[in-house]
Amino acid sequence: MDIEKIRKIRTIKVLIVDLIMTISVVVIVAILVAAVAGWRINSDFTVEQNGLVSIKTRPTGASVNIDDSEQFQTSNMSKMLTGGEHKIVIQKEGYESWEKTITVTPGWLYRLEYPRLFKQDREKEELRTYANLNFFYVSPDRSAAIYAEENTTEWTLVTNFNGNLKYEDINIQGLFTNTENGEFKYKIKHLEWNENNERILVNVSNDKLDEWGIISLNTAQKSINISNDFSDLKDISDAKFEDSSGKGVLALAENKIIRLDLNSKSMTKILDDVESFNFRDNEIIYLENKSDSRKIKLYHIGDEKAVDVSDVDNDKTVALALTKFNSQNYLLYTNNNRIFVYRAADYPRSGSNFNMSLINENDLGIIPTEVVVSKNNEFIVFREGSRVVVYDAELEIWNEYDYGDEKVRFLDDFLLYRVDSASKKFLTWDFDSSNVRTLVVDCGNNSFDALISENERYFYYIGSFSEEGTTYYKLIREKLQ
Repeated sequence: MDIEKIRKIRTIKVLIVDLIMTISVVVIVAILVAAVAGWRINSDFTVEQNGLVSIKTRPTGASVNIDDSEQFQTSNMSKMLTGGEHKIVIQKEGYESWEKTITVTPGWLYRLEYPRLFKQDREKEELRTYANLNFFYVSPDRSAAIYAEENTTEWTLVTNFNGNLKYEDINIQGLFTNTENGEFKYKIKHLEWNENNERILVNVSNDKLDEWGIISLNTAQKSINISNDFSDLKDISDAKFEDSSGKGVLALAENKIIRLDLNSKSMTKILDDVESFNFRDNEIIYLENKSDSRKIKLYHIGDEKAVDVSDVDNDKTVALALTKFNSQNYLLYTNNNRIFVYRAADYPRSGSNFNMSLINENDLGIIPTEVVVSKNNEFIVFREGSRVVVYDAELEIWNEYDYGDEKVRFLDDFLLYRVDSASKKFLTWDFDSSNVRTLVVDCGNNSFDALISENERYFYYIGSFSEEGTTYYKLIREKLQ
């Protein structure tokens, strides 16, 4: 046989083998990519794209039922589901069940990673008793709380909610006017924790005085009365910590935003003609009110000027919010009952136009007067009276319902709660108003904060009790696991 012909045949065979292998690799990769994207071949040989649902529970090890079909895996687990609605029921022996109907989008991940199952028979422990409790405030990260009894400057910081509680006395005697004798005859209008829980920003008032102060929780002697130490600062209507250290404050006074440096005791004016504002990191969203116009603006601290967001009519009520979730920045505002939600990788800066993408716009059943952002930045709660709108940055949707209370409080990152003043029942539910559960039957108190510990093991609350016409209070802990 001709050698040249043999070589040609061999070369053709090699090329054919290589081509088959290449096609096989491409097909395998394509199949894997399609599988990852949720594509499946059904029993009737139709091709359909599914979505992936990730289910995590607290505690873990719960059984999961999807569309009345028991799953072989227990939580935590993941499952491919067809697009559309699916009913999820989660159960664990000795715990209350949890259920929700979710909407799965083909090709997308649905993270159902917040369901909390409450133990039915929880062990209860009474930690401390108080004759007259004035306040009990919990830090946003649920790692600390501050409380005091009536009319005293002797406050107490509580930490280590994961185990054996630690109590530290903090005396703020002399910090506010007329407290030199150890009496505290003020109401607390506003209390904000800095990020590491070393300082709290407090606004106190009575019939004659309204003062702002910074309380140092590590060294009470380093606390500052802003209203007195910054004597040129008049009529503070709002104030917020500027950074995580708590050494800088942004104060709204006489329609100006003033930066207060607590170390040098210096003041720097940042913005004029400000009616209201909100703040996150270095970004200020504010409502500018001039004689001829009202505008929502966005300002990055240190820039030359602000960026115009939107015009607002004089008779409109505005609520403002900023948050960052999943590496995306969100800007939200309401214009009376209409909500606008914008998203972008970065906020626009001085010298540029407002170019964030409008992703949601809708009419609400309320005209919000207050806005609260959850600690994990996923939920933004707009409130008017007892009605709320909870915006979910994960799913980019909102839920509207009657909260039943004018205080908006989170029990953890996903649960809201209230105490019914008549029955004293402590009620909690998921952010979207589903899975309402009663945690305390007859001794809850709506005046004080509650929390679930960071390690998810304990539920803390203040219970109120009456005996022979006298009311007293107890700090109570219940075991969740």
